Amino acid sequence: MRFVGTHRLTLVWRGLLVLGLMAILVSGAAAQLTFDGNILYNNRVLMPGQTLNDQFLTVTPPTVACPGGYSAIVLGTSTFTHNAYANPLLPNAPYQTNVIPSFQPLGGSPAIGNAIVVPNDGFFQQVCFKGGMGSGPADDWTAGWTYWDSTGANRQDIHLGGMPDPRPLATYTNVDITSPNQYWSPDSNYRVVGQLRIVQGAALTIAPGVVVLEDEASVGTIIVRRGGKIYAVGTACDPIIITTTVAPGSNRSGQCGGLYLLGRGRMNPVNTCAGDSVAAEGGTMGFFGGNDDTDGSGVLRYVRVEYAGKERSPNNELNAFTFCGVGDRTRGDYLQAFAGDDDGFEWFGGKMDSKHLLAIDGHDDGYDTQLGARNRSQFVIVRMSPGKSISGGQFGDKGIEADNTETSPFDQLVCAGRSFVQLSNATFVGDQRLDDGTLYPGPSFGVHWRRGTSYTLINSIIMNYKAGGLGIEHDATWNAHCAAIPPNGTAFCGPAVGVSPITTGNVFVAASAPNPFRDRVSLSFTLPQSGSVSVEIFAADGRHIRTLAQGEMEAGPHNLTWAVGRDTPAGMYFYRVVAGDNRSTGKITRVN
Repeated sequence: MRFVGTHRLTLVWRGLLVLGLMAILVSGAAAQLTFDGNILYNNRVLMPGQTLNDQFLTVTPPTVACPGGYSAIVLGTSTFTHNAYANPLLPNAPYQTNVIPSFQPLGGSPAIGNAIVVPNDGFFQQVCFKGGMGSGPADDWTAGWTYWDSTGANRQDIHLGGMPDPRPLATYTNVDITSPNQYWSPDSNYRVVGQLRIVQGAALTIAPGVVVLEDEASVGTIIVRRGGKIYAVGTACDPIIITTTVAPGSNRSGQCGGLYLLGRGRMNPVNTCAGDSVAAEGGTMGFFGGNDDTDGSGVLRYVRVEYAGKERSPNNELNAFTFCGVGDRTRGDYLQAFAGDDDGFEWFGGKMDSKHLLAIDGHDDGYDTQLGARNRSQFVIVRMSPGKSISGGQFGDKGIEADNTETSPFDQLVCAGRSFVQLSNATFVGDQRLDDGTLYPGPSFGVHWRRGTSYTLINSIIMNYKAGGLGIEHDATWNAHCAAIPPNGTAFCGPAVGVSPITTGNVFVAASAPNPFRDRVSLSFTLPQSGSVSVEIFAADGRHIRTLAQGEMEAGPHNLTWAVGRDTPAGMYFYRVVAGDNRSTGKITRVN
């Protein structure tokens, strides 16, 4: 995928956690990586006996900016201790022929009744489950408005001849919408031939239940230019459908152009704050970027984009939903990207909030961010296809692909600053079908953080990918994180939350900070009653290293410090606190 930036017509190639400490989510914290409260399962194809450690891949080893021995494994198991390797009990989430998937965990799933604290910023909703939806009857937010038929053979919902309530066809051929009051009602279907451009000062309102047919031959595409607005607000009973003109039964990915929103939000590495612009990928889509992160390009709600991702040239496909420099007055809720040839959702810079996003059976990434994108999203579901795109160059690559920028050096921060996404409650489902690589080469990573990005991913499920659950790549990504490694998260609900050990006599919970540590680490715990206590440190191979306490202690909170000497090697250690019949253990990592 390519686009160009303009510097006055000069071309440039583009090529949670403890949140009592809210600084983790703003300013300097935007350079950090937070991965906590997540369930990972079966993300290494043909590897029996997988463990939590196996889910993490250090694609590029950290540089000297990071503590010695630091890695993706350390980040996912020691820096953040609420991640787990467990079967989330989603038997119908992976692809099965002629089976409508379900992303609700079954009873007994470790995803139910278990979560860490989300940011207290007015956007995120605190729930007590992990993944894109809960298990209750009312938790399935995909019901009634989504679509799952890969060829469209049996569909009856787009009002063509022979279907219920057939509608006349209104055709728009390479049209600029200039009116501030353009309205599409559900008494017609709307055919888009070439580009439908909503230009500055114009607004298109699309009523619930409208069907838009984008022409395959001319790559029909809806484009909201800078200063234009779209209000496509459907309902669960009457979603707005953007699909292809190709007859049902012959549908496949890459048959239409999808939906583009171009805004005036901030970007990097092009200095849009100073008036430069960026040309959107896909050819003559238009320019975007500016200095206004509060810009609004409209509202999308209950909208489906089907069979999009048309290839314009090699490695230059269109996505289903493309958000280019949109500001935070642009909203997207209840959106489905179905069977696209490229990304389901992609953001180039800007600052946008969204909830209830569904990317199903696309041929590239599900949730893709770059060029200084600063998003907040919650309740996201991604399931990618393992098959090749029409061009043969893509194959349901990753659940998340996250870059700061794609031009080296990757830590360019002009105008927008670093890409920083906050995402909670997502479900990422891979596909482990195998052959000789001809039909099913993908997908690879559940999550791929690279090229200097910062990111927060919490309370999510990652399962069934081939190469790993989380991969971290490039010096710029590690350097930004290791400059200020964030603290561990805090549980919101779960077996150890909400108890009062002193008054009820429940088992105490021990914790450590900082983790990883260099010279000293503090172990804190609360005793339910007075008694004999031992606190010991062990090496990863089980050797006893140090006894920090051995004797009587009073009921209540306690804090002990292990100060290590230079002769203590870097690596993983375990602590054990025993008080009567109660015991608590944990991992700590010493770095040089």
